[in-house]
Amino acid sequence: MLPRRKGHSALPADRPMGRGARPPRVGLVAGFVAVAVIIGIPIAQAGDGIWQPSSWTGPLAGAPVPGEGLPPAATPAYPVALPPTYDVSAEYEGQAQCDPSAKPGTQRLSDLIKATYGADQTVWIPRACDIGGQSEHKEGRALDWMVSVRNAQQRANAETFLNWLLGPDQAGIPYGNAIRLGVMYIGWNDRIWRGYDINRGWTELKGCFSKPEQGNDTVCHRNHIHISLTWDGATATSSFWDGSPIDAPFCKGQSSGATTGDFTPTGEMVAIAPFNALNTRVGVGDQGRCRILQDRFSGDGNRIYVKVTGIGGVPATGVTGVTINVSALGANSASRVRVWSPGQRVSQTVVNTIMNGDASGTATLPVSSDGTIVLATTSGATDLIVDVVGYYTKSKGGTGASTEPPANNAPVAPAPSAPIGPVDFFPVGSMIGYESTTDGPLQPGEERTVNLIGVPADATSALIFITSKDATSGGSVRIGRTDKSASAKFRFPRATMHKAVMLVPVSGGAVSLAASKKPAVNLRVEVLGYGTGATPSTAIALSPRFVFGSKFTAGETKSFKVAKQFGLPGVKKLKAVLLRVQTKRSPTDGTVTVYASGGQPPATRSAPVVANTRYAALVLAPVGSDGQILVTSSVAASANATIVGYVR
Repeated sequence: MLPRRKGHSALPADRPMGRGARPPRVGLVAGFVAVAVIIGIPIAQAGDGIWQPSSWTGPLAGAPVPGEGLPPAATPAYPVALPPTYDVSAEYEGQAQCDPSAKPGTQRLSDLIKATYGADQTVWIPRACDIGGQSEHKEGRALDWMVSVRNAQQRANAETFLNWLLGPDQAGIPYGNAIRLGVMYIGWNDRIWRGYDINRGWTELKGCFSKPEQGNDTVCHRNHIHISLTWDGATATSSFWDGSPIDAPFCKGQSSGATTGDFTPTGEMVAIAPFNALNTRVGVGDQGRCRILQDRFSGDGNRIYVKVTGIGGVPATGVTGVTINVSALGANSASRVRVWSPGQRVSQTVVNTIMNGDASGTATLPVSSDGTIVLATTSGATDLIVDVVGYYTKSKGGTGASTEPPANNAPVAPAPSAPIGPVDFFPVGSMIGYESTTDGPLQPGEERTVNLIGVPADATSALIFITSKDATSGGSVRIGRTDKSASAKFRFPRATMHKAVMLVPVSGGAVSLAASKKPAVNLRVEVLGYGTGATPSTAIALSPRFVFGSKFTAGETKSFKVAKQFGLPGVKKLKAVLLRVQTKRSPTDGTVTVYASGGQPPATRSAPVVANTRYAALVLAPVGSDGQILVTSSVAASANATIVGYVR
């Protein structure tokens, strides 16, 4: 069941959403509620097996068509003290991918229901992606609580819960708990309620007013409550769970009449000091602080446009293309961030995001007639950073009659100097290079050429962390250059998941994946680093050696000596160290970054910090000329690291 009418009007426009704002006024909504009561909502007679149809619709801060004479029922408890401010209003975010595993917010809401009404309550979350149509069950952010309008106690439980969910919260604000939980919509008793269009109230669901037969109880949601959550709600990081509102607004969708030819920039890139063209987290860009939101099911675009010419060292005219680094920060959903130029018929995936984590990627693309590029995300919402690192012009060398803009017109200060590290091997930390979930499992005997995000065209090798998933038998995948001149074999057993670190040959920023005769398998490839030398670097595994365990304050940086330590060679033979970094004990999300002493933190992710969770990641870090690495955390957190290998 999905709503078809989109748009939202979550609360009157004067409801403030930012931290420090006063609670919203509710005169308009409360007025609607009062009118609904005065005109008379039909009261159904309760009792096992007794249910009377009704065609009532309208705004109501509670369960529709309440039963009469129902037995008492419990009200849910709050896990934390609620703050005075609220989370951002819900938007409609329809299912856009297949990932039915229960998401944290959905699971916690299910646990809350069972804690309130008994552990024997039946609550369903996942649904197989080949069953039925579009549904948030297939993303693990919808639940069905099996309660019936034809059973007095079950109906009492359901209506008490809905009255708590939609009624005035602790501050007396109607729908306050639903807003804090990120409720997108509810289906119950022939009706649908929309968190993204609160003022519409309860409306008829699927023509159910004319379907009173008990055989229609499932489709009409008389034998269960359906609740779909927004992606913010699905993360379990909203104010209901941790007392901290998710208050960053969503970017407004934009459009453009600019045109771009379907071509790929050629010639040599003119490298520039990287400049920040967009940073939605801190407000760099024409919309200020905002998060980019997935496109609507109706086709309405939430894409944003970024100016990349005439600023920050890029000429205003004569530019045919740019190379950009894109970082997605704090995404609330696994997703694909796409980039293209206005008027182009196809886009390219530049970043594969992870829930509550950071990821980065690089893309080269033409620029449009107005000097802009376009970005969009396929699911959920995320902050985006776009750094321009170079440009192309009509002349091969990148020079021409173009006029350089003033050096001080970039949106932010110039980027840091070039990183310290080896000249033919480049650690990138850790970034998602490819996931087969985008194209489907690699089939038996299939050969598939894929681009590895973060690996440039001149790379000859890449150090990867590869994971096989859902293999029904043992098999292998040969990974190598597209011309088949060199390859390495990844063997996997029959297992839900198998992982390995490998140095593989690459060409043109891509690899060929050649599967064995059985079975089909899903693959995830994380790029740790890449080499450009004619002779590939050598990756050497080590028995795990503990390097450090330390507490970090937000922004604190610490140094650690690694050369000639832990079984590692000296600086001249040590290009990078491979670390298993575990983060924990942080109340907020962030990132622990590892880089070379004397260098600058990379734009790519290192080890994510996930609030109130232990999180482990493999990170490849360059080593400074003094044999040291630097470790910094963006938030207060504990971290430890173990060396598991190195590159020489």
